[in-house]
Amino acid sequence: MRIWKIFLFLIICTACKQTFKKEVLSGTLKVPANREKLDSPTMSLAYKVLKAKNIDSLKSPIVYLQGGPGGPTLIMENFWKNHPLRNDRDIILMDQRGTGLSEAICIESGEDAISILRKNLNKEEEFLALNKLMEDCKNSLAQKEIDFAKFTSKEIAADFEDLRKKLGYATWNLFGGSYGSRLGLTIMRDYPNSVKSAVLFSVFAPENNLLTDLGKNFEDSLFATLERCKNNKACSVRFPDLKLRLLTVLRELENDPLTIFFEEEEFILNARDAAFLIKMMLYDRSSIGSIPKFIEALEDRNSEPILEKLSDIIPLYRTINLAMSYSVIVNEELPFTDKNEVDTFFKTKSNLGNEYYPFDLNSLEKWHPFRAPTMENEPVISQIPTLMVSGDLDPVTPVRYAKEVLKNLENGYGVIFPDDSHSLFNSCFFQMTEDFYNDPTLKPNSECSSIRKPIEWNLSPSL
Repeated sequence: MRIWKIFLFLIICTACKQTFKKEVLSGTLKVPANREKLDSPTMSLAYKVLKAKNIDSLKSPIVYLQGGPGGPTLIMENFWKNHPLRNDRDIILMDQRGTGLSEAICIESGEDAISILRKNLNKEEEFLALNKLMEDCKNSLAQKEIDFAKFTSKEIAADFEDLRKKLGYATWNLFGGSYGSRLGLTIMRDYPNSVKSAVLFSVFAPENNLLTDLGKNFEDSLFATLERCKNNKACSVRFPDLKLRLLTVLRELENDPLTIFFEEEEFILNARDAAFLIKMMLYDRSSIGSIPKFIEALEDRNSEPILEKLSDIIPLYRTINLAMSYSVIVNEELPFTDKNEVDTFFKTKSNLGNEYYPFDLNSLEKWHPFRAPTMENEPVISQIPTLMVSGDLDPVTPVRYAKEVLKNLENGYGVIFPDDSHSLFNSCFFQMTEDFYNDPTLKPNSECSSIRKPIEWNLSPSL
C-alpha cells in the first residue's frame, strides 16, 4: 500500500524573489464539510491570489489544481509568483481540503511511512506495517469525528466553485495535472458555466481505471525507456542488455538488500525500494536518462546515485497527505477496479511480477465504507475548450488516457510530447498554454511539441 509510490504529484519549488504583500491576497474559505448534511460542520480552506503583474489587465484568472490526491498547493507560490502566465492573469492557489493549511489530517503519516520504507520488508510485511500505520490514523480521526465521506473530487470541486464566487470572478481558466486533471474535469462537469477554458496535462480522468492499470502503465514506460537506450548506439554500447540486467539485479536485491545511510539513519534498500526509485525517475525526462546508470549502480552496490535519488524524492513525499489520498482513492477508484484484470496482467503479461504492485486492495476496502456512484466512473461530456497534454513515457497516466477523454470533448485538443513523461513543465508547453488561454477558440500551434528531443543518456563511467 505504498501510496506515495504512484500518486500523481507535481511539485516544483524554485528560489525566487520575495513577493510584495500587496501583490498577494491571502484568505480562508469556510465551506461545509459535507454538503449533503444540513447540520454539517464547516472546514477552513487556505487560499492565496497572486495578482497579475499588469494591474490593468482584464484577462480571466488561472486556478491551479494540484495533483495527488493529497498534495498541498500553497507551497507552489514560489513557482507561480514570477511565472510568465502571471504577467497579465491572477493565479489562484488553494490547499484542497485535508491538505496543507486546509485542516490537514494525520500529518505525521508521511514521515511514518518513510520509516517503514527504510526497513527490509517484503510486500506482505510492508502491507501489514502500513495497514497498522493507517489504522492508527483512522482511529485518531474517528475520535475527532472526521467524516470520511467528505473527501471526494465532487466536494473539492464544490469548494473551488465557492472560492470563485467569493473572489468575484465570473469565469476562470483551469490548470491541472495528474489528479488535478481529474479534479478539473469534475469542475467542468459540475460547474460548466464557471470555466472559460482548461489546460489539463498528464491526464487522469474519471473513466480511467488507475488501480487496474498501475502495473501495466509502469512496465510499459520502463521497458519503452530501456528499449530507447537499446536503440541508441552510444547508450546500447555503454549499457548493453539492460532489461536482463535489471531483472537480475532486482532478484539479487530480494535476497541480499543493500544497507546505506540516508539522513543519518539506516536505510535498507531492497528490490521494492529499487523499483520505487526507478519508477519515480520515470516521471521526469531530466532523470530518465540516468536510469541505465542507476541500474549499473545497483549492480555495483554503489550507494552514491541511490542516495542522490532518495534526496530528490523523499522530501516531496513528506508533503503528501496519505489519509486524504486514501479517502479519495477508496471512494472513487476502488469500486471500479477489476481485481481479476490486475491478477491476469501479473500472471500472463508482467515482466516484474506483482511484488511491485503498491496496494493491498483488500485492506483498502476497510479504510472507509463510502463508494462513489457510477457517475464518478463515467466520461465527462463537455463543450468547454480544453487542451490536453501528455508525455509518451509517462509511467502513471499514459497517452491513451487523454485520447479516451478527448472523444467526449467537442472542443478538445490533444498534444503529445514524444520524448517527455509525467512532469511536462517546459517552455513549449507553457507557450501553448498561454496561447490557448488567450484564444481558446483556436487550435493551438503544437509544432514545438513534435520537435524530437532524444533522451540525454548519462554515459559517464562507473566509479
